[in-house]
Amino acid sequence: MNLGLAMAIWQHIDSDQHSILEKGAAIKMIHDMETHNSVTKNSMLNVIGWMWDQIFIERENPDESR
Repeated sequence: MNLGLAMAIWQHIDSDQHSILEKGAAIKMIHDMETHNSVTKNSMLNVIGWMWDQIFIERENPDESR
């Protein structure tokens, strides 16, 4: 995955176009960037919200996530 694709996934984290694994890889790539000047606070909050939802759904329905 290149940085451009990672940013596109990041900016559209709620889209069903990419798998959870692809989204995770994009999040990791953005996380590992040296600076985050190109990442808006709003997009950061959207990604945090998406990750929170993934954790909550998994904990709420543990049998359905495995």
